[in-house]
Amino acid sequence: MVVAWLCMVACGAGVERQPPGRPPAPRTVTAAEPGGNAYDPHAAALDRLLQTGWARRLDKDAQVEIAMPDVLKWKRVRFRGIEHFVGFRYGKAHHAMIGGFVVDMPAGAKVTSERCLRRFETWGRPQARYYDVQLEPIQSRVVRWKGQSIVVHEVEGHVDTLLSRRSFSAAWTAYPAYPDACLVVGVAVQWRKHPDLARKVRESFVTFGFGETKIRTLAKPYRH
Repeated sequence: MVVAWLCMVACGAGVERQPPGRPPAPRTVTAAEPGGNAYDPHAAALDRLLQTGWARRLDKDAQVEIAMPDVLKWKRVRFRGIEHFVGFRYGKAHHAMIGGFVVDMPAGAKVTSERCLRRFETWGRPQARYYDVQLEPIQSRVVRWKGQSIVVHEVEGHVDTLLSRRSFSAAWTAYPAYPDACLVVGVAVQWRKHPDLARKVRESFVTFGFGETKIRTLAKPYRH
């Protein structure tokens, strides 16, 4: 849904690349380009997400901790035109994106992961149509968080531009963490030429990262 269009392409030029099969020079691996000067920096960046340890990052006001691999290479960002709580990008080329959203629930409604996802997707569906995001059928599964079950939705999708197709793998889940609201966290990973790597990165978030989210407040979070 909303997390599906957060991956955008940005290309760099003028970098002396390594020969195919060689890792990037360590000095070239930065937050701007975690793939460094590898022959294929996108593949190198996704490999790095699969091989580097996990830690948590805070939102600006220290209300939520979101788990991610290679934590120091993610940059906190704002997404234009999309109402959201917190966002992170992996590299200026947007190899992967993480978005956090606060979803208000109706007064008196029981807050559950499944109900929160339905409400979030009702809000996000028209926005996806506006950006002409094309999605495959959504797949659902259940993971564990703080001793309880939460629902995860996964999808493949693409956005067509005048010159190219931007395909991605995405997943999002909802945390029933507040009396009157919930938190949705999603990840989107660009394919480019590597759909299998993108799916593996998404899988790591589903099977591990989503279960490591830490809520630091009793009341729903907001941007101060």
